[in-house]
Amino acid sequence: MKEAIQAIIGWLRAIGWNGSFLILAVVLIMTIIAVLALSRKKETVVQNTIHLRDLSKLWTEEDTKEIHISELSPLWRDEQSLSEDNKTTQLRNPRATAFMENNLNSVWFKKFPQQKAVCVRLLSLLDQQGQCPSVVDIRGDVEGGWDENTYQLLARISLLDHSLNVAEEVVQLLSENKAWHVIPDTMIAALAHDLGKLESIRGYLYSLGEHPLAAGRPLAGISEFENLPKKDEILQAIKLHHKMPKGLLGKTLKKADQQARQKELESTTLQKDFADTKEHAPPSATTVDQNTKNDAAWQAQADIYNEGHDTNSRKPKTTPQLVDISSWFEASQFLDNLKPYINKMFGRRFLAFSMSDGHVYFQAKVLEEVARKMAEKAGCMEIATMAHKDESMRGVLFTIVHQLRAEHDVVDRGLIKDTFFGGYFNVTRKIGKTIKGYYTPFHAESFGSVAEMEQAKPQMLRDIVKVSPYLDSDNSEHEN
Repeated sequence: MKEAIQAIIGWLRAIGWNGSFLILAVVLIMTIIAVLALSRKKETVVQNTIHLRDLSKLWTEEDTKEIHISELSPLWRDEQSLSEDNKTTQLRNPRATAFMENNLNSVWFKKFPQQKAVCVRLLSLLDQQGQCPSVVDIRGDVEGGWDENTYQLLARISLLDHSLNVAEEVVQLLSENKAWHVIPDTMIAALAHDLGKLESIRGYLYSLGEHPLAAGRPLAGISEFENLPKKDEILQAIKLHHKMPKGLLGKTLKKADQQARQKELESTTLQKDFADTKEHAPPSATTVDQNTKNDAAWQAQADIYNEGHDTNSRKPKTTPQLVDISSWFEASQFLDNLKPYINKMFGRRFLAFSMSDGHVYFQAKVLEEVARKMAEKAGCMEIATMAHKDESMRGVLFTIVHQLRAEHDVVDRGLIKDTFFGGYFNVTRKIGKTIKGYYTPFHAESFGSVAEMEQAKPQMLRDIVKVSPYLDSDNSEHEN
């Protein structure tokens, strides 16, 4: 540089430049050289590139009107870090490993890498600590009020297995409704909804007896979760999964949790002998007889669905209103769909049974399930996806029973009031305690030969000798 400056000065003197003109010329030339040097240095900065094919996806969507900078950021962010956990996480439990391979690598997570990363972290946590029971008996918790037999039965299911059961139910429910885009966020809620039962969390909120509240603690420690757009909705769904959640995510989580519990119940009490639980039960339970086992199955079902707790103290509900079901309901088809439930045993559980006096008694759950399936087949997703205990479902069931009662005379109007879709009945057996249940009574001839139905009865249902209205009840509606 020094030699270049001296050469320039010599050239300027040769052409007659001296004094102040010489100094000014040198300064000007040096400035130009400095600017050119800085410009060249900036040009050497390496720029990250975004392929046009990636950007084009954002404006090829027909409904895309505006693109926010946050939507573009994933294209230049290093996404590899979000998928590293899936590659490096080593799970010990075979079922957890299979779940990760079959579900977290599915097409649902292709556009949701952050949700996938959160699920991997949750799955790893459950794999390490999820061998604890899936139920809690802390005073004040919703499960703490369950019957002892219910608790002992479901204590056989680990928290890991229950969480995976709920996650699989989520996939099933949302796939049936073609709501695949909701699966990633709802699966996070499914895997995390009972984390408050982990022993490592018992120092937080769990001491208050609210495991749904405590579940938010481990989620808060996952950085990817804090950046999720639906973080608050997921937390709200977890918080209310034993209550009345709102929205598709929350309602799906609650229904998936209940369905998973029902299947777990069947895999213990209803498919295996109740005596298998004796080694886990308190001494007083080891002397339980067969009739008590049957009672336990009924009680466990009531616990899972929040039914049967102090029914006499419930406040009477107002009469439900008739609703329009004309777009999907057809009476003869509805009766055909009810028929397969009659005298069918689900392990030790039954949902409908016939009597030789010419009646068939259906639990409200059967009517609801058939209604949902018919509505879904007809494309009425408003009914098909309705949450359990949704007030609107009372109107649907009431309308169905009203039509079958008034227009087709297949529901016995003498056994239940016209303002309700069912009533409480005492089911008396040859041996054991009388069972109180909520049923809708149908005339048996609507489903075929009474003699044939009675002949096909399994032995457990043949032990029922009498069904009579529960006289102390005002026939107020059972919570479905």
